[in-house]
Amino acid sequence: MVSVADCVTSFIDGRVRLRHPALRDAATADMAAAVIGGVEGVESVRVNPLTGSLLIFYDAETLSRERLLELAEQGAALLPEEEKPSSGGACSLGRLLLDRRATRFVNRAMLVSLLCSLAGAASGMGAVHRVTGAVFALASLQHMAAHRKALW
Repeated sequence: MVSVADCVTSFIDGRVRLRHPALRDAATADMAAAVIGGVEGVESVRVNPLTGSLLIFYDAETLSRERLLELAEQGAALLPEEEKPSSGGACSLGRLLLDRRATRFVNRAMLVSLLCSLAGAASGMGAVHRVTGAVFALASLQHMAAHRKALW
């Protein structure tokens, strides 16, 4: 079961933001927004399937914080659990390569390999230039895959 404490990223009177991986599915996010929007005291709901978040604006005088948390607990129980990566397979390898930490590592590797490639070219060390250039090209492929939605 999902805990609301794991989903709430911001909570001030009148506004709450929830994040959950299941909300990245547009149909699930739209359904959650429709259900939440029907609660008395909720003024508006903004859904962002790209980030898996719901931003809820509510009337703090009509809907108490405690009641909102109670409703959130009930709703969180209905959300599917986060998928565990399966052992082996290309799909889990793809998820691993596109993971946020992997992308951060690859971005740093791109910078270092670019600097080493330029240094190798400037110093006349063709082998260093070629090897680090190949590392940069491979890292660029991962970078483009991780940010493919922004490219289109």
